[in-house]
Amino acid sequence: MKARQLILSTIIIVLLLLPTQVLARTWTSMPEAEWSYTDPIVEEGFYDYITSSSTLVRNSNLYYFSNNRLHIVNTNTGKHKASIDYLGKSNMGYSFFGLFAQVDNKGNAYMMTATRNSSGNDVYKITAYNDTGKKLWEKAYNEKIRANAGLFVLNNGNIVTYLETASEKIVTYTYDSKGQLKDKREWKSFIQDYKNGYIVTRNIIGKHASRFAFYDDSMKLKFAINFNHDEGYYAGITPEGLVVFYKYNSATGKATFFAKDQTGKKVWSKEFAGQAGQSTFFNENHVGEGAFTKFGVKIGKQLFLIDRKGTMQKLTFGDFEFQTASDQTLMLYNKKKIEIYKASDLSLLHSITLSNANKMDKFLYAGAGIVYRIDEKNVISKINVAKA
Repeated sequence: MKARQLILSTIIIVLLLLPTQVLARTWTSMPEAEWSYTDPIVEEGFYDYITSSSTLVRNSNLYYFSNNRLHIVNTNTGKHKASIDYLGKSNMGYSFFGLFAQVDNKGNAYMMTATRNSSGNDVYKITAYNDTGKKLWEKAYNEKIRANAGLFVLNNGNIVTYLETASEKIVTYTYDSKGQLKDKREWKSFIQDYKNGYIVTRNIIGKHASRFAFYDDSMKLKFAINFNHDEGYYAGITPEGLVVFYKYNSATGKATFFAKDQTGKKVWSKEFAGQAGQSTFFNENHVGEGAFTKFGVKIGKQLFLIDRKGTMQKLTFGDFEFQTASDQTLMLYNKKKIEIYKASDLSLLHSITLSNANKMDKFLYAGAGIVYRIDEKNVISKINVAKA
């Protein structure tokens, strides 16, 4: 009896000590889908292909642009919830998230459009919709817009619109999700971005220098960094508040990324052979909610992940694309294979050979092993490789 218990205890200890890779799920073909949904087609034979830049997953919904409409699908059931004709009588057209379209974590969609008035000027407005397609509220702007306009949703749920006026000033309006105006102000800076919880502004302070300032959701200044353009270009800010810059040397064919802390001190610097491709600062590489904490960049056929201390890991995957998720996993994929990794130690969680997929198929990763497959006719299928 004691011998049997000893053997059992030994087996349990061995299993616990096995590397995570041994426990990874391997699929020789795409697992069966939980559901499939076909995009409604306006014109027979016409397809407006869904891409990662035109898709978001928020609050148990999948939002995507197609045929000049925003469509909403319930991710639990695969049932169509709404189609929003967001352009209306607008004289502008777009089908991507970012500059003019965002979705908050409650599932409300915010769309910015413009129409030309009798004086020949563009009149901008923001319109809010809930996830059933109902219009919630709308705000129009009387300012003459010189060039730039856009919106972003803050982590605290507020919505900010920014407008560059004819007087070359930036005006921002901040609303809550009900459309109540919370703040209006003028900036003497260019609104660069909203990334990882920071509103980023930029001022030219010399022929070869800029000042980047970083504000929180209350629009309070957190810190600022002066930067010489000869050093490179601003790339983005991480969730931990490290500012990342990029420089490429065409003579040597080498790329350099380096990060500075909020005092301007360089924390780490990494040099790579080749030009940078995708990085974790591109919104289309993260279609789900939340943030991916590590900085990642594709160089050639390799993906490099760097943490806040400068510790670097790499994956080699041939010609590939990647997407990240807030559960700190990431998906690498090409026409032959999909692999999902745990970012902390790059242990392989799932591997799928695309033997039954088509060359035109696209894949979206929402985290927790959930992959959305989109074929060439915009049929969306939800596949849970962690549960299948």
